Amino acid sequence: MRRLRFVLPAMLACLLASAADRELTGRVVDANTGEGVARAHLTIRFFAAGQPAPELTLLSDADGSFKVTNMPDGQYQVSCDKAGYLSASQTMAAMPPTIHPDDKRTSTMVLKLTAQAAVEGTVVDDRDTPADNVSIQLVRQEVMNGRRQLVVSQVGGTDETGSFRIFGLPAGRYFVSVSARLGGTRRTKPLAYPPFYYPKAIDIAAAQAIDLKAGDEAEIKIRLPEPMPAYQVSGVVVGAANAGVTLTPQEPSTGFQRSVGDVNWDPKTSSFRISHVPPGAYLLQADVMQPGKNALFASVAVTVGSANVEGIRLEPVNAALDGTLRIDDSTSARNAAGSVAAQSERYNNMAQVEPDGKFHIPNLRPGRYRIVPQIFTQQACVRSITAGGRDVRDGLMVTGGVAPDPIEITLTSHCGSVEVDLATSDGLPPNLTAYLLRKAGDELVLEKQGYQGPRTSDGVWHFMLQGVAPGDYVAYVWPGDAPIEYTNADYMKQLESYGQRVTVTEDGKATVTIDRPVLMPAKN
Repeated sequence: MRRLRFVLPAMLACLLASAADRELTGRVVDANTGEGVARAHLTIRFFAAGQPAPELTLLSDADGSFKVTNMPDGQYQVSCDKAGYLSASQTMAAMPPTIHPDDKRTSTMVLKLTAQAAVEGTVVDDRDTPADNVSIQLVRQEVMNGRRQLVVSQVGGTDETGSFRIFGLPAGRYFVSVSARLGGTRRTKPLAYPPFYYPKAIDIAAAQAIDLKAGDEAEIKIRLPEPMPAYQVSGVVVGAANAGVTLTPQEPSTGFQRSVGDVNWDPKTSSFRISHVPPGAYLLQADVMQPGKNALFASVAVTVGSANVEGIRLEPVNAALDGTLRIDDSTSARNAAGSVAAQSERYNNMAQVEPDGKFHIPNLRPGRYRIVPQIFTQQACVRSITAGGRDVRDGLMVTGGVAPDPIEITLTSHCGSVEVDLATSDGLPPNLTAYLLRKAGDELVLEKQGYQGPRTSDGVWHFMLQGVAPGDYVAYVWPGDAPIEYTNADYMKQLESYGQRVTVTEDGKATVTIDRPVLMPAKN
């Protein structure tokens, strides 16, 4: 077996010396072929209560196997790296030992490494000349909080030959976002390249996706469009010695923003000038950082046509949300909920609840937010969420330049519970989760989720969801990592046959039976 690559720290040597004869054996394999991966770099990190976590490193053998003797009790994490593969890790808590006749306690694991994918190619300008310093962003669609969004996966750029290579990618579907600046003598002219998606799409809906499997290396060629007439956007940020000013296209909400133009900031006059801006509809934003204080923020919609846009006046404000959380019985709010989140399509801000029930969520951007208290106990649920006397449980609108009314969250201990029974049990994945969704405007929102419990003698799986607010819900079961877009009404119409309606009353218990789980995501 491979030897440790450095001298053991004194703390780790002490831990190992005091341990009984315990072993960790394992193997590193290729996730696709199952073959062993030789000379994979392994790092084992030990966790001991109240002590720093020492670690040791070793290499896997020619067949991918490894072995560590004199393992200490407790929790540890094994991380694995190998050139050409994505990193992998596995955590094992207080190892459940297998007692062998020789009284050794042995834990085993298999670490599966997935071959990384890559995208490479060349970029030429509208004259077929290699284009350098072109920004290439690979973005992929992910489902977060039941909503499909675009997130940046990797960023790269072209060299002097117009070539680029972006690697270390997991398998999946990607879109290529391209941003380029005019270079050389052409930069002095009022022209600019518009940002676009490969191959020539302004909107993501018309972009060409690149589907990568593990180990794939896709090659593409990108040709920049003809540059467009460009203009300037200028103005002042009131009272700001320094501000971050950005101009982003107003695309359909995807959770992904691309800045355009070249920003010039003058701290003496608190003014900005953004040059090389092609015609289009944009969102102009200014962030003002204040040491030791909350950031200030301002935004305004800007349309660039056939002339410069001048004289814009941005007045940043502290767009913060203050509120109070209380419970309507003797249980303290501090024990019931530890934090409160404000979730929008693009942002997820969170703040801790103080002992007196107060909370403060800073730096909110304009948009519609759902206020979600993170409830600790199973004996509490939301009774009401109001702002200025208005019911905002299904959404709070935050407008740029206007501080929202304080939030009042009332919890109650008079909650209900739901037991979800899954009639089908054979051949199902182990990570099934039950979900309770409720109607909120035109979409469904997640009210509660519960994990798989023990299976009874009749073969039925049970999921218990406690602390459910009274109301009407639809219950579903699907794997915990499934990308289900439950906020998308059209998407969920395809899954109606998988769900069951259930009504929850105060202090009541409801039971619902699901015929089958959702195992394959519906088509978007």
